[in-house]
Amino acid sequence: MLQEKLHTAHLQLMSRRQCCLCDDAKRVVKQAAEQGLCTWEVVDVDCDKALLVRYGNDVPVLLIDGEKRFQHCVSFAELHAELHAKRESVPC
Repeated sequence: MLQEKLHTAHLQLMSRRQCCLCDDAKRVVKQAAEQGLCTWEVVDVDCDKALLVRYGNDVPVLLIDGEKRFQHCVSFAELHAELHAKRESVPC
């Protein structure tokens, strides 16, 4: 029997220091990762001049597999639905 391999999305959270919305988004993304729904990393836009120019104070921004999917806020329910849809749409 063939086992179906599910796509595990990689999330990049564009963030800045001392950003309460970024902290909220980190908690949501961490919860999704702990449930095995994704891998993730935080990208501090303050450490890259090009990213700082691109995003500035317009964070957090959440990229899923390189695509901008959420900006400013994301709930666990929204992220879960997006990741579930992504898993279903990616061919093995």
